[in-house]
Amino acid sequence: MSPAPKRDRAILIPAIGAQLISNTAMFVVPVLLDALQRAGLSGAAAGSLFSLELVASALTTLLVPIVCPPHSCRRGALLGGALAILGTLLTLVSPAFPVLIVARLIAGLGAGLAAAEATMVVARGFDRERLIAILTIVSIVNAACWLAILPYALDGFGYRGPYGCLLLICLLGTFLLTRLPSPTRRPSDDRQARRGGWQWSWSLVAAAIFLSQLGQGAFWSLEEGFGAAAGFADHTIGLLLSLATLFLLVGAVGVAWAGARLGRFAPLLVLTLVNALSILAVVMIADQTVFIVANLIQSVTNLSSVIYQLGLAASLDRSGRLVSVGTGLLTLGNGIGPSLSTNLDAAFGNGGVGLLLLVLYGFALALYCLVGLRFTSGETAKTPASASGIN
Repeated sequence: MSPAPKRDRAILIPAIGAQLISNTAMFVVPVLLDALQRAGLSGAAAGSLFSLELVASALTTLLVPIVCPPHSCRRGALLGGALAILGTLLTLVSPAFPVLIVARLIAGLGAGLAAAEATMVVARGFDRERLIAILTIVSIVNAACWLAILPYALDGFGYRGPYGCLLLICLLGTFLLTRLPSPTRRPSDDRQARRGGWQWSWSLVAAAIFLSQLGQGAFWSLEEGFGAAAGFADHTIGLLLSLATLFLLVGAVGVAWAGARLGRFAPLLVLTLVNALSILAVVMIADQTVFIVANLIQSVTNLSSVIYQLGLAASLDRSGRLVSVGTGLLTLGNGIGPSLSTNLDAAFGNGGVGLLLLVLYGFALALYCLVGLRFTSGETAKTPASASGIN
């Protein structure tokens, strides 16, 4: 058996552990918000608590690859897992708001650290798009299972039920992270890293990821309003959005099959463009057929385009810093997008939101094209030799 598939399998299982730690709470926010409100928090306090946790996680994922050398990924990831476990244990101690602030801040920092370190190792994989696609599929299936289970845990044990389940998830994820490979360190690593630095192309890719995900977050937060404008009742909109969410798996499975065999830039550009056009159709055309068809198309192209975006980041920078930064920016963009779009919608209606999306996706596509030109012309700087080694 060739070493490349072996290496990918060695990376996949611990990377799944990091996904469990970093993504589960984000996907099951509706249940956890309900749990915190039953514990006595107001809706605003519960929402602020989640914002604090997600921002802490996103900023940690952003900063770790920039300020820390990528030589101790296993230890860093295990520290992140330990912090996530500690934060979740503290959450179970008391529902008092000050205790929960400290607890969820620690958990967010831990989740971001585990995600950053594991993502840097994923960049060393052979078929990076396939690895990221499989991780995405696991995240969706994991979220779907817990969304079905957690309401029963809430009914049976109060707010501690769902957070007790999160503790089990963090324990499992940290156990899987014990198998995370670490990059090989050579005596010349630090000198090579200083010479390599942060490349201009990497900045363009990071900006493009942030812009496209800012647009995605802005769009998703107003979906119910777009459905109502098309003439659907609330319960029908919910069913349609549930169906659209399931179609996220179609795109992820498609990328898991295709990998990089179709190239990187062509699928990325096509999927991002189709995703943008389908979103604009939903925003600008108040028609029931358009709403259904365009939402299904945007679901199929949503995660698949994100996977190729992160795969491109991993290919340009094999040290893993860029793909880890991209992951943090993805979370940050989706977090800021709702606030931006709701304010624009209140001031200018759907037309203002549509213009925002057009600008965001237009700039993102332009940046990807610039990177593509540099990449194909061979102008992209070489990655340091240390970036490819794994124990």
